[in-house]
Amino acid sequence: MRLDRLDLVRYGKFTDRSLDFGAARPGKPDFHLVHGPNEAGKSTLFSAYLDLLFGIEKSSAYGFLHPYSLMRVGGLLSIGALQREAYRLKRNQTSLVTADDRPLPDGLFASVLGGMDRHAYRTMFSLDDESIEKGGEDILKSEGELGAMLFSASSGLSDMASALAGLKAEADEFYRPSGRKHGLSNLKAEIEALAAERKALDVAARDYGVLMRERDAAAGRLDAATAARTRLRGALVEVERSLGALPSLRRLRALRAELAAFDLGDSPPPGWRGLLGELAREEAEIAARMEHLERERHRSGDERDALPEDDAILHAEADILALSGSALEARFRTAGMDLAAREADRDRLEATIADALVALTLAPNTDPADLVLPVGLADRLMKRLSRRATLVERAEMAKREHADAQKALDAFGGDAGMVEGEAGGDAALQTTLSTALRAARANDLSGRLRAARRLAAVAAQEADNAMAHLLPWDGTPDALRRLAVPAAGDVDALRRRSEAAGEAHRRQHEQIAAASLDVASAKAKLDALLVVTGAVSDEQTERLRIARDAAWHAHRARLDASTADVFETAMRDDDRATELRLRNADRLSEIRLHERAGAEAAARLAVLMEEAGRLEQGQRDVEADIAALAGGLGLAESLSPSEVLAWLERRTAALAAADDLARCKVEADLVGAEAQALAERLAPALGVDVDEMPFDELLVLAEDRLEALRASHAARLAAADALTRAQADVEARRLAADEAAADLLAWQDAWNADVAGTWLASDTAGDEPDRLAVLLPALQALAQNIERRGELDHRIAAMRRDQQDYANRAHSLAERLNEPFDENDCLSVVAGLSRRLGDARNMRERREAIDKTLARLTEEEGALEERRAALVAHLSEIFTFLGCDNLAEAASLLEAYRQRDDVLSHVTDAARSLVEQMHTDTVDEAEALLAALDGDQLQAEKADLAVQFDALDSEVQEHHLARVRADEALAKVAGSDEAAALEERRRTTLIELAEKSRRYLATRAGIMAAEQALRLYRERHRSAMMQRASDTFRDITGGEYAGLSTVLEKDGEFLVVNAAAGGSKLAKDLSKGTRFQLYLALRVAGYHEIAASREIVPFIADDIMETFDDRRALNTLRVMGDMAMGGQVIYLTHHQHLRDLAREACPDVTIHEL
Repeated sequence: MRLDRLDLVRYGKFTDRSLDFGAARPGKPDFHLVHGPNEAGKSTLFSAYLDLLFGIEKSSAYGFLHPYSLMRVGGLLSIGALQREAYRLKRNQTSLVTADDRPLPDGLFASVLGGMDRHAYRTMFSLDDESIEKGGEDILKSEGELGAMLFSASSGLSDMASALAGLKAEADEFYRPSGRKHGLSNLKAEIEALAAERKALDVAARDYGVLMRERDAAAGRLDAATAARTRLRGALVEVERSLGALPSLRRLRALRAELAAFDLGDSPPPGWRGLLGELAREEAEIAARMEHLERERHRSGDERDALPEDDAILHAEADILALSGSALEARFRTAGMDLAAREADRDRLEATIADALVALTLAPNTDPADLVLPVGLADRLMKRLSRRATLVERAEMAKREHADAQKALDAFGGDAGMVEGEAGGDAALQTTLSTALRAARANDLSGRLRAARRLAAVAAQEADNAMAHLLPWDGTPDALRRLAVPAAGDVDALRRRSEAAGEAHRRQHEQIAAASLDVASAKAKLDALLVVTGAVSDEQTERLRIARDAAWHAHRARLDASTADVFETAMRDDDRATELRLRNADRLSEIRLHERAGAEAAARLAVLMEEAGRLEQGQRDVEADIAALAGGLGLAESLSPSEVLAWLERRTAALAAADDLARCKVEADLVGAEAQALAERLAPALGVDVDEMPFDELLVLAEDRLEALRASHAARLAAADALTRAQADVEARRLAADEAAADLLAWQDAWNADVAGTWLASDTAGDEPDRLAVLLPALQALAQNIERRGELDHRIAAMRRDQQDYANRAHSLAERLNEPFDENDCLSVVAGLSRRLGDARNMRERREAIDKTLARLTEEEGALEERRAALVAHLSEIFTFLGCDNLAEAASLLEAYRQRDDVLSHVTDAARSLVEQMHTDTVDEAEALLAALDGDQLQAEKADLAVQFDALDSEVQEHHLARVRADEALAKVAGSDEAAALEERRRTTLIELAEKSRRYLATRAGIMAAEQALRLYRERHRSAMMQRASDTFRDITGGEYAGLSTVLEKDGEFLVVNAAAGGSKLAKDLSKGTRFQLYLALRVAGYHEIAASREIVPFIADDIMETFDDRRALNTLRVMGDMAMGGQVIYLTHHQHLRDLAREACPDVTIHEL
């Protein structure tokens, strides 16, 4: 794809701006440099091009001059063999249109862009100062690892190394096999802690019920106290409302008394009071205006009567205006000024014509008109004379060139036999060499041979490393393959058994420790309680009762003093124990609870000890199976299943490396045999021993021999071609000489035909071309002078005619209007008539203006009379309603009505306020409620209710505090949801553990896939891409660095920069600017790699040489010129020196100025 033209119709700072890149020039680089100062719009051009391809962005930064709805960018693009003109609008749909706004499919560019989006285009086919700096930093981060650097260069994606390192760090943070503290262990510890905390929240049901009943009783007391306080608050509010309404009632009664003092009828309309002043002002205004109109009428009438009239001059107005200032008057004035000068010019022309006749050696009485040539003939003859000189020169030159060509042909005749004598004796040799070399190039035999040998060496090294990782096992790959190994599933099952047995044993010991702690804790609590209370346990009580019964049976059987003492002692011990138990009856349930807890803990401990023995036996069985498995593989019996599994994985990798080595060796042998066969074909043609020469040198020697044969053949063809051209040149020169002589004869015939019948055909004129060339200008000048003389005669006659016409018309007007006439000063007469006409017209216009003024005054008087009648009618209505006969009395009455209305409004407001305070529907109801109330009594009642309310409020607070304490006690026992919350946290943590584990596995798999992809990309693209990058880097640095190479290390293959003076550096050891240039070389190689496999799109670079010196900038521009041979390259810059360097680096570059 190619950008032929970019149209910024309405985009950014541009309006109707077009940048034409022109059509591609076959065989020449398609390199364009756009130069302009800062903020000239270079970056805007690149953004506009991307918007044309992918659509204008939703929040575009280039809509600051033209609104989004009017933004438009377009251009002409070449896609394959077709040209497409398209324009992009700021729309959500159908944004791609033609020049006449017909919609185009959105996938118009999909055939060449494929799946690329805007970001992919910027990363793969553009460079700017930011991206090249990121590329340099990526070289540092990758530490020169070849696969990452090649992938970053060809795709344009930077930060590959940092991204992989970040993913590895994220995975290690969650789980690291060799570490103890990581995310996985923390989550497991948190789950175990939550389980233990949940277990500690068991509580007795009876205690919980007691607390529940206490809490409910406290809540009942609180509700009863709250309800009583609410009722008392309602009574207090009623009393306060009545006290607040009493002042409003007194104010309402006072206003009613004030309203009764007014003795007036219905209120007049509300606008009369303000209207009364307006009517008074209007009455005065009408009277003053009528007086003014009367004075104006008398003054205008007197002025009109005093104006004079001149009807005669007004009747001749049209004639005077037709003459004064007319075109005739202008011509009259011009004739007076120019007539004498024109007559003098005519006399001078007459003398010039006479002198011309003398110069032509003609008699003075010759009529000059006979010498004048027809129109256009003189110019035609001058052109013929000028062409004659060219024809004569051409004929002479053709004769000379024909003679020279004939001499060259005669001198060339001796070499013709030599040209034909040498035949294609080397044709067969040339065909053999060309066929063999084409075959070698077609399948890249040399590159394949080097790659096969390098791959075999790498495979051998990897196979040795893989076998070394199997220590302490020692043997050959065949012995390793024959080794009988268990299935991976069996080993993994054994590993899971071992881990399960270890985990079960650990948990069993934890449970035994917890059970032992429970037994000791229950016993200690019981002992402490017995010591504090002095009571005995149920077990001791039972023993004392049994001892008492036994003593009683013994005493009853013997009935002696000794048995009586024993029985007495046993009786006293039992009575004492019973007394203590009765005295501590309230703590008896607690003692029994601790006894039961101790018994349960002891039973659970016994069961756990028995289960621990069984688990230890299972763990010893698993360890025996693991030892047998490791011994069967020749490994140490102390290895764990995980270590055995890791060894089996290393065995699989070692076998794969051995297989890869065998395959690489076979491939290297096949390619070597192919190279040997080709070398044996070339050996007879070159005459060398193929066993003593490397294959690459043999190909170079064959190419040199082929070029020599081709040069010899080209020399023979050039000699034959030169002889053919000499013969053709002689024939062409002869034809040119004949054609020139014929053209000269044809000119003479045309000349004779043109001058036939004119003075030039006479004997007086002569027929010499040089004399005729001198006469023609003189004849042209004579013709011009004769024409000018005729024009002057015509103008002089017209001036005299205009003077006479003007004088006649002026005399006629003066005679009609009785004005004196002076024929020597006609202009003064006409000017006087014009002044008289102007005075008469002014008088007429003034009379007409006075008539209009009088008519206007009449109309105003009529309007004033109408206003006066309306005013009288309105005042009569007001006076009749109020019962008065003047404006002063009407104003006083209206003020009284206003005061009464104000009092009435206050009464209404007071009544409304009273109704709102008492919460009644009418004011009468409110007055009825307040009528029997006394203010002092209400104040006393209010004070009593306030005291009662304070007491109830204190009681409510006490009951609320009791309720809160009961809730807290219940929550401490078991009534809260803390256990459920702990269980929820434990389950949430388990889910988080599962999610993070899945993410960890996916991240590890992605890292392995990315590293493997980089290794594959390095192997596939290393040969051609590395060679091109090496050549490009050498060209950019001007030979200071010889190129690039690689070095193998245990972690991969790394890039090395070779200095021309010897020595080498790792990529990370280069300076900042040189790293940028290395990244540019890799990007150029990637560009050529992409160009070889798909249709290329324009590559755009924006001022990437800020850190380049002039010499390396010049070399870089040459590299871009080479890139432009395969596709369009556009470089944007604001540096003047880069524009000059571009012309030096690539003479065919196209410079565009912004």
